[in-house]
Amino acid sequence: MGFGNVRTEGILRFCAIFLLVLSVCLLGFDKQTTQIFHIDKKASFRSLRALVIIIYVDSMVAGYNILQICKCWIFAQPKGISKLGGHFDIYLFWLSFFLDQAAVYLTFAANTAGMEASFLAVTGARDFQWMKLCNRFHRFCYQVGGAFLCGYAAFSTLLVISFISAFSLFRHYSPNHFLRLKSSNK
Repeated sequence: MGFGNVRTEGILRFCAIFLLVLSVCLLGFDKQTTQIFHIDKKASFRSLRALVIIIYVDSMVAGYNILQICKCWIFAQPKGISKLGGHFDIYLFWLSFFLDQAAVYLTFAANTAGMEASFLAVTGARDFQWMKLCNRFHRFCYQVGGAFLCGYAAFSTLLVISFISAFSLFRHYSPNHFLRLKSSNK
């Protein structure tokens, strides 16, 4: 793995962590109370189960990226992990590739499910007699919208990281033979 790829991957992972943590903070600390018919009603991320799932998924993906930054730091060292010998580095690249793919898909799925559930809060559903919640909780809805923007920006960043991870893995294989390692006799 070249130093340029490691550095780019590290910077992108820092950006993804920042966006994921910002998304979690915007959702987690977002609360609004308003009176409806002289009764205090409170809106928080616990009001929609999909928002709770986003907090868990974004937190796990941010933690995973912190571990991956440690990997980037180790690979950037002069000796690095690849000096351990054998196929350990190939297994590490495969594991990183699969986990990066899982992080991208989970982040996208959680944010999309949250967006769909929040869309019902914005528009309501007459068939189920659900009222529009964003008529009453303006600040809450705007802050949730900001969290979705951060979540989708993190998804885009994780998608680029996934491309880098795929490149880092498959550059070790010969283009002439399907998934055969390049010879190290060069």
